Amino acid sequence: MIGRTLVAVELPVEGRLGSYRLQPPGRDAIEGPLNTILNGVFHLLGAWMSEESRDTPILHAAMVSFEGRRLSLLGDKGFGKTTLMLRLIEEGAVVEGDEHVVIRPGGAITRPRRLHVKEPSLALVPALADAIRASPSITDWMGSRIFALAPSFGGSPWEIAERAIDHLVFVEPNFGGSSALSPISRDTAFARMMQTAFMPSESVGRAAALLRTLSATANAWRLELGGLDQAVRHLRKISDPA
Repeated sequence: MIGRTLVAVELPVEGRLGSYRLQPPGRDAIEGPLNTILNGVFHLLGAWMSEESRDTPILHAAMVSFEGRRLSLLGDKGFGKTTLMLRLIEEGAVVEGDEHVVIRPGGAITRPRRLHVKEPSLALVPALADAIRASPSITDWMGSRIFALAPSFGGSPWEIAERAIDHLVFVEPNFGGSSALSPISRDTAFARMMQTAFMPSESVGRAAALLRTLSATANAWRLELGGLDQAVRHLRKISDPA
């Protein structure tokens, strides 16, 4: 994380007879099977992020730098953002994350978290399947594996910094169909962010002003996400510095 001083936090875990206990500093202990402990860590990271961003909005979005431009792809879970990130990594893009983006006065910064890749997604990126299978994984309640993949696995460095966003891309699923990209107005972009952003408990007006500034400075697009190759071509086109 460029430009930030990071503090190491120890998270001691004790285990016995299939049950585990995690004692976060200054918080209640978390007890249960390994999946419960892992989910507890994710909730803990989310809580810390919210506390550090108490007066700034948080977007549910991926962040990627492509052809010299920084793109934030916004969309709900299951819309295909992570699979698209994998395809962009194949194209040499630099991915920062696919979960949360904090909007700050100096720009935007991505929450550091590995990509969570579901097993069915491997069929959509066959060239990466072996590398993904070699990553750490857990098994969900339906018996499907979820892999934790560092964005640097494609060879590009995993660097996170607070920088400006050049393009806001609002992703909508069109599974089985074609990918299409169309511009949207700055007012529409602002309204969509206000509807979906995690707003702080205090200084809501300031947070809204940050979103308004972002919508006024970044180009905004609607991406109907179908075929991955088509989506990459669209994103490459708008990212071309020329």
